[in-house]
Amino acid sequence: MKRIILCCMLVMCCAGLLTVGGCASPEVQTSIQPVPSGFTPEMRFDDTIVWDEWVRGGDLNVSVFPQTKPDAAPTAVFFPFLPTVTLHDPLETGTAVAKGFWQEWLRDAPFCVLEFRELKTSYSPAYAIRLARQRGALFAVTGKLTDFYDGGSVTGARLGVTVDIYDTRNGALIWSMNQFAYMDKDRTRDFLLFRAESRLPSDPLWVVTTAIARSMKNPVKQWTGQWAAVQEENNSEENAAF
Repeated sequence: MKRIILCCMLVMCCAGLLTVGGCASPEVQTSIQPVPSGFTPEMRFDDTIVWDEWVRGGDLNVSVFPQTKPDAAPTAVFFPFLPTVTLHDPLETGTAVAKGFWQEWLRDAPFCVLEFRELKTSYSPAYAIRLARQRGALFAVTGKLTDFYDGGSVTGARLGVTVDIYDTRNGALIWSMNQFAYMDKDRTRDFLLFRAESRLPSDPLWVVTTAIARSMKNPVKQWTGQWAAVQEENNSEENAAF
C-alpha cells in the first residue's frame, strides 16, 4: 500500500513539473532553475524517474552591434563556419553546423532573403563580402567554431560559436557575437525508494546548435525589424494620402 501511495505521489509531482516546464523549444539556459526549459519527467516501471536533458551554457556575448537602423531591405548570404579547433573534417563540420544555424534563421527570419553559400575551401571575410556583394546581398554572415564535441546520445554535445556579420557596401563589421552551450549525460542519482536519471536526445548536437542559433537570431531580428516597421509606417502614410 505504501508503495502504491509513493508511486502516485511521484507521478503527481512529475505531472506538475511537466505542466510548469512544458516541452519548450531548445533554449540556452544560463542560470540554475528549479524547473529547466524542456523538463519532461516520466516514471518507469522500475521506480526510476527519467527526465530529458536541456541545453546549458553561457550568456550571449555581443561585442559589436550596429548603431543605426537598416536603410534598405536586409538581404544576406550565409557562409560555412570555420573551425578554430582541430577537427577531422573541418570544412564539412563547419558547413553542417552553419546549415543548422541557417535553417533556424530561416524560421521567423531576420532577413528578407537569406541564401546559403557552400564553399570547398577556407575563406577570408573579404572573400565572403565580395561573394555576397556579387549576389546582390547587403550583408555577409560568417562564423567560427570555437569549441566542438559530438558524442551523440551517449555522452552529449558541446558547441562554441562566433558569428560575424559584415556590410557588403563598405566591408564594415556590424555584428559580432559568441556563445557556448552544451548537453551532457548527467549521472544517475539513487534515492531511498527510487532512482533519477537523465536522458539525452538522439542528436544533442542539433539541439545545441538550434538553441545557440535562436539565441543569436533574436538581437539581429530586433535590429532588422526596425526597417520593416519604418516601411510599414511609410506605406500607411502613403495609403492615407489617397
